[in-house]
Amino acid sequence: MKILLIAPPKDNYMGVAQYPPIGLGYLATAARKGGHQVEILDCVKEKINLGAFASSLGAKDFDVAGFTVWSLALREVKESVAIIKRIKPKATVILGGPHPSALPGKTLEFFPQADFAFRGEGEGGFPLFLSALERGGDLRGVPGLVWRRGSGIIANDPSMADDLDTLGFPSWDLIKPREYFMPGSLIGKDTSVLTCTRGCPYSCTFCSAWITAGKKIRKRSIQNICQELDYLDKNYGIKIFDIPDENFTFDRNFVKEFCAAVIPYKKRFEFFLPNGIRLDSLDEEILFLMRKAGFRREVAVGIESGSERVLKLMKKNLSLAMVREKVKLLRKAGFRPIGYFILGFPGETREDMEKTVALAIELKLSAAAFTPFAPMPGTEATCALIERGELPADFDFTSVTTDRVAYAPSGMTRDELDVIRKRALLRFNLRWRPLLYYFGNYNSFKFAWAKFVNLFVKGGQVRGQ
Repeated sequence: MKILLIAPPKDNYMGVAQYPPIGLGYLATAARKGGHQVEILDCVKEKINLGAFASSLGAKDFDVAGFTVWSLALREVKESVAIIKRIKPKATVILGGPHPSALPGKTLEFFPQADFAFRGEGEGGFPLFLSALERGGDLRGVPGLVWRRGSGIIANDPSMADDLDTLGFPSWDLIKPREYFMPGSLIGKDTSVLTCTRGCPYSCTFCSAWITAGKKIRKRSIQNICQELDYLDKNYGIKIFDIPDENFTFDRNFVKEFCAAVIPYKKRFEFFLPNGIRLDSLDEEILFLMRKAGFRREVAVGIESGSERVLKLMKKNLSLAMVREKVKLLRKAGFRPIGYFILGFPGETREDMEKTVALAIELKLSAAAFTPFAPMPGTEATCALIERGELPADFDFTSVTTDRVAYAPSGMTRDELDVIRKRALLRFNLRWRPLLYYFGNYNSFKFAWAKFVNLFVKGGQVRGQ
């Protein structure tokens, strides 16, 4: 069969943080193992908006179209599905990604023209689905498949590979990683993405990472990772690797083995952890070893709040004493810590938020992100808000972005929270340490400037990834 995997149009995407769609790359590899022909269409990279989407499909021949669905792009995907059904009425449309994983049944309700959806990781189930589609097999045996039977919707239990090495590499020949560079973007000219682990065992109430990847930490073998490093270096000249894992430092022995394996490459390769690392997983030995292995000085850490009370509400399992200790240790090891903070968490007060800003300034961070609380589908915090009636059952998840206040806790309006956040950004950034950091790196400055324009000039209405 001929398969077209699509990263959908995002007409309001800010355009400075697009990563290669390696999830589609892994699916492509799984489908190819079954003998299917696959093409990947990344609409953001190709600058294809909804108006141009139909013409972009004109010369393509496919039996199955698969979409990655992020909550913020629900409307774009819905229109894109309608376009496919108009142009290629016989094509089967299947949806996967974070949103269907969180809300499988509601996804097919929202997308009446979509034929199927997947929840969880799809590498195991997708080839089985294609085989069942091609030969008329039993859909009940396809893990993770969401499908219609009569007037009802059935969501099969998902499955996740314990041995990540069996998945192979993403189909880099279809992704073309060097095409993702834009001057001033977060993706550098010699940069690509490398996943090493999957899963998150923690219980942070605001986070949806576990919904797709599960609670169990699964790791690739060090040998398999190094083979991909060499492959990307040899075939695409990739020297810098962004590792988007949620818990790269969870297993100390794994980190030590990784560093020992790549230290011989330190003059060639550099590593960056864009999603951040948990402070409670760090110690002096690990940090000095990571620096020796080529990890970039800039490293993000999820601190989230300067209020012990709010940290407990978040189930962050982190104390302010540990925050101060580990950030100081990061600086001692030669890292430049970047703090991730949340403002407007359910139950949070203005006093709590003031403590967060004060902590961010006290910690001598190189940079900080103050993100409004994002009610992500399927998370404990969001489900509780819906149950209490603070969010409607049909809440519009397309309103949830890092640049827009979608919810405000009791006692304040969303506009008031937006003002608090903007003041926090100004108080933190209009100081010598953050200014030196941004002016010292063109990409960081360009990204920060784009964010500034979006928030303070355009009003924060651009929808970003």
